[in-house]
Amino acid sequence: MIKNLQKIDSSKIITSPYPHLVIDNFLDSSTIEKIHDELRFNLSKEEAQEEGKEIQVNNVKQFGAFALDQKDLDNNAKLKISSEVNRFFSSREFMESLTNKLSGFLVNCTGFERDFIVNKTKSTQFNSQVSFVPPSNASKRREIHLDATSNILVFLYYVRLPEDYSFGGSLNLLSKEERYLFKSKIGTLACDMLNIYPSDLSIEKTYDYTDNRLIAICSSGYSWHEVSTRRYATTPRITFHGGLVTDEKDNKLTKHGQNKNLGHPLKNKLKHLIGFFK
Repeated sequence: MIKNLQKIDSSKIITSPYPHLVIDNFLDSSTIEKIHDELRFNLSKEEAQEEGKEIQVNNVKQFGAFALDQKDLDNNAKLKISSEVNRFFSSREFMESLTNKLSGFLVNCTGFERDFIVNKTKSTQFNSQVSFVPPSNASKRREIHLDATSNILVFLYYVRLPEDYSFGGSLNLLSKEERYLFKSKIGTLACDMLNIYPSDLSIEKTYDYTDNRLIAICSSGYSWHEVSTRRYATTPRITFHGGLVTDEKDNKLTKHGQNKNLGHPLKNKLKHLIGFFK
């Protein structure tokens, strides 16, 4: 897996709308073909853990994902290569490569010292897992959201089967702009009502659900994202994912953890609008 770590080192960091990197063809073709062969027939809801309750809105299924952790993979003899790949994504070497590449941005996004992030990487047992959304006529993996305030770094690795002819299911990265903090409050309110200025959250970048693609994101109170609705899917949507998080024993809060209002833009905007009439 040394070559894969070198790909991280030579990758380009994208800073807008927030720091992240994207690497295509991350694993060698032989490995990804073996993963296809394994996951094509051996993903079972009955043998996986439910990730959030499935709901249905306007004939679109939301959430309803299932996950397999390292123990689940190790206990399934038919998922040997997938187990090895997940173990790689859970390895200290993989996480150190990501944190070293993104270290300056991680420090800036979280407010933590670099030494804390380095030591956290060395002392933590990382937990990658395989998640899949079963086939559906229309399903949405995640609505617009921020990850937990304890998150420092998040990664996603996409596996898309060759026979997958669905569309949608892309990762949307959103930009947050304070478009309502103008001097003229009445003017701001009028513009909002007429939709002259778009929402405070707007899609800036979209990354397709592409086979063998790795995405890593510096998590913060501004790293808004969603997964778009995937339509006419006859195959599961498969993702390896994990990351670096703080825990209670660290006794440290990220910038996002210190300002949880960042996670409530609508609430903040309503408070601002109510202030017009006081």
